[in-house]
Amino acid sequence: MLSVLSGALVILFTIYFIIQTYMRKDKITCMAAMMIAMTVGMMSSLALGVISGVLFKHDLTLSSMIAILFGIIAGYLTGKPVSLMAALDGMLAGIMGGMMGAMLGVMLIVSEPMLLFVDVIFIFIMSVLNQLFDQETGKSTSDQQKISAPHLISLVTLVAGVIFVGVLLLIQRVDSGPASNSSLPPQVQTSSEGNEGYQIGNIEVKPAGYGPQNIQLKSGVPTQINFQTEDNIGCLSQVFSKELGFQATLNEGDNFITLKDLKAGTYSYTCGMGMYGGNITIE
Repeated sequence: MLSVLSGALVILFTIYFIIQTYMRKDKITCMAAMMIAMTVGMMSSLALGVISGVLFKHDLTLSSMIAILFGIIAGYLTGKPVSLMAALDGMLAGIMGGMMGAMLGVMLIVSEPMLLFVDVIFIFIMSVLNQLFDQETGKSTSDQQKISAPHLISLVTLVAGVIFVGVLLLIQRVDSGPASNSSLPPQVQTSSEGNEGYQIGNIEVKPAGYGPQNIQLKSGVPTQINFQTEDNIGCLSQVFSKELGFQATLNEGDNFITLKDLKAGTYSYTCGMGMYGGNITIE
């Protein structure tokens, strides 16, 4: 629900600024239009990329396509009323923001705090952009040496949002308990204690990927997968499988993930960014 609301927020703000550009195009200079188009293209695609990565369950391809296309369209429509140069600037910024946002979104295991943080930053940047509109079109009548009301509101929004996200992270940390492996989801254990009665499939996690690419196990038997993890493995430390119903952050060493009795078939898993993966075949 949070990702859907965040997406609606981004789309509405983007439409608002596109309309504002069309309404005030005669009063906006080319340089200001380039900055406006770049900001709208970059921030809208960056935010939507993070949201898409969470909403579409770590699908980097789909998330990148959605965010980049949205950023290109937003940047073009924002800059075109003033000049083609501004439109091109906005389109390029949309491509860059979409790629970065999508990569961040698919890597998230705990997504709510980051979504809230992105929402706060997005609103803050857009509120400052609105002040730029007013400054360029002569609507702002306040003394420039003083802090205007819109600027004060945007600062309060930023500070309040950061505090709220910090409190949320603190609550989640307290709820996770004092255990040394509190950063791991509950289904992951880092020792072999209590593994009696389980068939165990061992998968090595190295900087080059997961290996072996396919492991074979028996159906109808309680199963644990042990991701034997090396150090400095990057995005491979986040493993995800929609088919098997788990996502986990791996620590160096053994990481046992307990699965329910599996039916015969082939199940896939990938790293958080979808770049590396493997299969588990149940016979």
